[in-house]
Amino acid sequence: MPLSVEYQDDDVVVTSRNPLKGLLPLASEEEDVELSLDKETAELLMSALLEFIMAGEGGDMPKISIGRR
Repeated sequence: MPLSVEYQDDDVVVTSRNPLKGLLPLASEEEDVELSLDKETAELLMSALLEFIMAGEGGDMPKISIGRR
């Protein structure tokens, strides 16, 4: 059964800068876990989160905008 976790507004712990690697702490009722990140995984996660945010409607419309010059 999948473990349901929540983001607790923690910072990513950078464990290496070259290559870029880190840990994102997440919490559940059963245990705390850390999501391992590298540059590619972080970029994919940001893309997925941006798609999620942009799907909001009504009162959940995104408050961010991406401008182009």
